[in-house]
Amino acid sequence: MTRTTFYVPLLSRVFQGRLGLAIAPLALLCAALLGPVAMAAVDNVGLGSGAVGALTINAANTSINTYTRVTAAVPAGQSFVTVASTTGFSVGNLVMVHQTTGLAAPASGSQTPINLVGGPVGRWEFARIASLTATRLNFTQPLTVAFGATGTQAIRVPEYTSVTVNAAGSIVAAPWDGATGGVVAFLSQGAVNNAGAIHADGRGFRGAFAWNGDGDGCTALDEQWPGGASKG
Repeated sequence: MTRTTFYVPLLSRVFQGRLGLAIAPLALLCAALLGPVAMAAVDNVGLGSGAVGALTINAANTSINTYTRVTAAVPAGQSFVTVASTTGFSVGNLVMVHQTTGLAAPASGSQTPINLVGGPVGRWEFARIASLTATRLNFTQPLTVAFGATGTQAIRVPEYTSVTVNAAGSIVAAPWDGATGGVVAFLSQGAVNNAGAIHADGRGFRGAFAWNGDGDGCTALDEQWPGGASKG
C-alpha cells in the first residue's frame, strides 16, 4: 500500500477534475498546496491511524477539515503553534501546518519573475496533537522547519479507514478567507472510491478583474491604487 500526494496551486481554480471511479487501496492526501513537505520527526503517520473510521459522502460541497490561523511565528524545533482558536481540534488529531501566503512583495513596477522555489509559501508539515489550550496546539514532536507569523494556518487532517464519495457527493475545501481555507487534506488506510468529486475549485485566493491596458503602451508600470487581492 502506498500514500499518494496531489500537489496543486492554491489559486482561484485550485483542483480540477475527478479521481477515478474506483481507486485501489491507498492513503490519499488531497491538498491544494505547493512547496516542500516535512515531517515532525520520522514519518510515523504512514497511512494514518484510521481513528475516524469509514467515511461516506452523499451530499455536495462537504468540508471535512477544520482550519485555524497561526498567530505567531514558529521557529524550527518548536513543538507547538499559537493559534486563533482550537475549536474543532482534539488530542491525538493529525495536523497540517501550512504556510499559505507570506511572499515578500516585489518592488513597485518590477517585471522580474516571481520565484517560489525555496521560499516559505506552500511549506507544510504534519504533526500530532499531544495537548491543547484555547489558543495553543502542543505537538508530540518538534516541527522541523520554520513558519511565518503571517499567512500560516493549522489544518486538522482526518484519518479514515476508507472513503466513498457517491455520485451526488463532493469533498471540498472551505473557501480561502484571507487567513484560512483553500486546502483539502485527508488520509485513508483503505480504498478511496470516488464517483463524485474531490476539489477546491474557486476556493483559493480571491481573484481580481482583468484589464487589457495596451492602450498606454505599457508605460504605466506602477499600480494606480491599492486594493488588489493578495497573492502569495
